[in-house]
Formats: sequence, structure tokens, C-alpha cells
Amino acid sequence: MKLRHIFTLALAALLAVGCSDDNTVDPLGSITIDQTFVSIPEEGGDASVTIKAGGDWAFDKIFNVGKDADGNAIYAELPAWLTADKTSGSAGETLVTFHADATTAGREAELRITTGSDKQFLIVRQGSMEASEATCADVIAAPDGKTFRVTGTVAAILNTQYGNWDLQDETGTIRIYGTNDKDGKKGNNPIDGTAGWGFEVGDIVTVEGPKSTYGTTIELVDVNVISITKSLLKVVTPEQTFGIEGGDIDVKLAYKGSGAYAALPDDCDWITITGEDYIAGKATLFETNPADTAIVHLHVAPNTGAGRKATLNFSSSNAKSTSTIAWTVKQDAFTLPHGQTPDDPFTVEEALAFVSGLEAGKTTDEDYCIKGYICAIKYTFSAQYGTATFFISDDGSAESPQFQVYSCYYFDNQSWKDGDQQIQVGDEVIVKGKVVNYNGNTPETASKQAYIYSLKQAGPGSRLRPFNADEAIAFVSGLEAGKTTDDDYYIEGEIVNIKFSFSAEYGTATFFIATDDDPANDQFQIYSCYYLGNRPWADGDTQIQVGDQVVVCGKLVNYNGNTPETASKKAYIYTLNGKKE
Repeated sequence: MKLRHIFTLALAALLAVGCSDDNTVDPLGSITIDQTFVSIPEEGGDASVTIKAGGDWAFDKIFNVGKDADGNAIYAELPAWLTADKTSGSAGETLVTFHADATTAGREAELRITTGSDKQFLIVRQGSMEASEATCADVIAAPDGKTFRVTGTVAAILNTQYGNWDLQDETGTIRIYGTNDKDGKKGNNPIDGTAGWGFEVGDIVTVEGPKSTYGTTIELVDVNVISITKSLLKVVTPEQTFGIEGGDIDVKLAYKGSGAYAALPDDCDWITITGEDYIAGKATLFETNPADTAIVHLHVAPNTGAGRKATLNFSSSNAKSTSTIAWTVKQDAFTLPHGQTPDDPFTVEEALAFVSGLEAGKTTDEDYCIKGYICAIKYTFSAQYGTATFFISDDGSAESPQFQVYSCYYFDNQSWKDGDQQIQVGDEVIVKGKVVNYNGNTPETASKQAYIYSLKQAGPGSRLRPFNADEAIAFVSGLEAGKTTDDDYYIEGEIVNIKFSFSAEYGTATFFIATDDDPANDQFQIYSCYYLGNRPWADGDTQIQVGDQVVVCGKLVNYNGNTPETASKKAYIYTLNGKKE
């Protein structure tokens, strides 16, 4: 990003000496402009410049205007608030007209024009650029380009060469991207260099500069430092990350206020302040007002759940000011072994292997989760006991290895009752509970110690009852325009048209499938689809051809409200067979 600012000094010189009496900029190589600065009224309007070039010219794409679907930055020739009737042209003279809508605050952009190896620079300003006193929240809500003066605490220093850091006040946090040093120079170690300001985390700093947005990051760019109030407090101990077992830590603080204090968030019940010790500083010939030391003792409890973090605020005050520094504690997530959570269940094959290795007749102390398809039902539920018994396999086939779900309760470990959703062959289930190797030869769930955690009935579009093309078109056409389904669906049919067999760049293929009844009309688009195993297509993989029979699994979307298809890169070929005989 710093490349966008390296020409400022050259531009300043150009503005100072580059204009002749007839208001025409002296040639810079093979490109000239009749103005280096144009202004658009705050209420909105137009402004024009004339570009003379010895060859093809274009505005360089130097403005970040957002991110693409993969999170990569998108750059454009102009900032989002500015438009132009031309952003490129041919040799000769070209009139370019800029337009900006009304704004409530001044803003400015420096455009770069290139022809061959030559460059020119143009500043487009709208409204006044006088700095406004603002909070971080004001900056976040304002348009790009406006200049602000903001006072806040240095929350983090990210880069010392250019002076990139985070400024925080009670309303929010903004990024400072580039800080001018005491000599007004950029990229000159403005924090800790010989002409640096010497501020640290915890210091209160007032800066002034224009707002910019980089992706989702709100910035003030190339700021001037107006004032610094040194912090009364410094946290010596680095921020900490604990393992699941927790532990104790002593946080060392240096302070020059009347005491140092620690505050926990109101909702934090896993960190305890167990005590504080204070050590007075000793004056010396060179340091007549030394910092005192506080040691805050913290205890972090063991974690049996998700990862967590808490931000403590350490503070110190005197009669003139209060300094506060945020300090973060993180703790790793507690991760259960494979098979013990619904998000990471055993397959039927894994469950059979695990339970077969248990001591005969001994029920586990822990609950286990098993995912499979119901392939046989002994009884849907017993009115006497409120449980059901059934068999599951990995593919729903009764010929595949089966695991017995014995005397199993309903959702939430409740007894089954009349009116509850009934199971059927083909349903996908996750069962959670204790398991046992009954008699040493029958792996199963322990009687009345397991329940159905999730149940997905084998309706149309399921793996065992996939949509045909006609059914898929009808289903997806009824979806909200542009909204991708949360669930995966299965669609089967014959390939009748191939848009591309696979794209080497993206590793996907796009084609159409149809039903046997009306292949000319009932065509469903399989868009940007991955290969078998839900992986990108690669050279050497079996190529699809018209006539192949396929089953596709993935999410669906009614694109633009008029094109039923699989969502881009969210579907894959589940099975691929050759042409029918």
C-alpha cells in the first residue's frame, strides 16, 4: 500500500514550479494535463481536465474499493466516491470530466495517469479539507477523503518503518496507516527513528490526516502528529495464551500515577484476580521520578469448552489524567476426541471397529456420536418403553456393514411418543450416547443410554432419493432469488450439454443434465462443479461426456431469480457412470 504515496514530494514540486503563465502544465515526458488540481463543489457536480499524450494513456488502478469473493483486494482507477467519463484514451488530446455526488465533508484523491513509462498526477478535491475534531466512531461513519483530527490511546504498534498503528478511544478503533516523522518525512521510522516521536502503547496521541478504507479496515493515512501525552502506565508482561489446563500468571506493571488497578470484564468468570503486590521505585541521580511497580496475580481456570478470550483493563491516574491499557488473555479450546462430538462423529465403519475392541459387556463412560443411514428398522418405537431400535450403515445399504442402534430415545434424550416424527429407511441420522460390545460380539448403543441427535429424512433431493432434473428445476425455481441453500441436495440425470469439461484455472466443470422424459427442455445447470471427492478437477481425471449418468451433490441457488443451478464451487460429482447401453 505504501507505493500509493511515494510520489507526494514530486507532486509538491510540480505544483510549485510546474505551471506556466497560460495555466498549462509543463510537459512531463510524453503526457501533460492542463491542471494538476481540480475542485468539485460540496453539493456535487463536475470538473474537467484536458490530457495530452504521445501514446495510449490510462489512470492507474491504485484505489482499494473492496474485496472479491476470495478476500483479495480489488483496485480501481478512481475512489468509490468519484466517477469519470473516461479512464483511458489514445494519443492526442482528451477531455476528461469527473463527477461526484453531494457530500457533507471534504474529500480528496490523488490520481495517477500513465503512458508508457511516463506518469502524471492529478488531485481531485471536493469540499473543504480543513480537519474536523472527531472520535473514532465519527471517522468510521464518514466518507473517504475527509481530513480528521482524532485523539486516542495507542492500542497497538504494527509497523515502525512507516508508522502503522491502532488508535483507540471510547467509541472504537481505527488504523493509522503511515505517520509523518518530526521532519515531515514518510517511511522514516517515525515512531522510534532519530526524528521519531517516541510514543508507546498506552500513550495518548492526537493525529490529523485523511480517511481511507482498505477492504474493511478504516484508516487515517500519512498522519501528522499534533500532540503526545505519555502514559502513566506500561504493561511489562506480554499478552498470554493458556492451554486448556489454565494456570497462574503474574502481570508486571510500571506506573507513575497514584496506584495501578486491574479490571475484568463483567461477563468473565474464568479469570480471577488473586492479589496484587506493589514495589516503590527508587530515585537515582539520573531518574528522580522513577516508576513504581505493581504485580497483579491472575488465575485462569481449566477450559472444557470453546476457545475464549478476555480483555483486562489496567489503569493508573494522577490529578491531570488517567491512562488505561487493554491486555488480552486467550485460552485454547477443549477438543474432544474424534467420535465424541456431533460435528466430528464416527462413521459406521469406525464405530464398529471401536466398539468391537471394547471389553465384552462393558458400557462406556463417555457418550459417542455415530452418523449413518437407516438401512433396517426393528421397530420404529415401543409405546411401552418409548424407544426405537434400528440399524444404520454408511451408504444406507442393508448389504453393507451395519451398526445396531438399540433401544434409542428420541430428540433431547426424551421418550418417543405418538405424534413424534417417525424414522424410515434411508433417513440420515446422528446418534449420540453410550456404546457397548454386547456379549463381546454385538457392537451397539447401550439400552436406553443413547438418543437421536439429528434426523434428516430421505425426502426428494436426499442421497437415496435424488432429484431428477425436472424436480430440481421446480424446487430451485421456488427459492428466494440469489439465496444459496444451507443444505446439500442430490441431483441425478444424464449429461446432455457440456459448457466446459473442466477449467484448468478453477478446477471445475459446468454442464447440463436432463431427465429421460424431455431432455431438450428439462435441463438443469451444474455450474462450476468440483470432481469426485469434492476436489478440484485435474489433468488425468476422467473427463465427462454427453450421455454420462451422474449424481451431483451440493448447494443450490436460483441465480438472479431466473436460473436454477448448483451454487458456484459448492457442488461436486458424487457418482459418475458411462453412457447407458
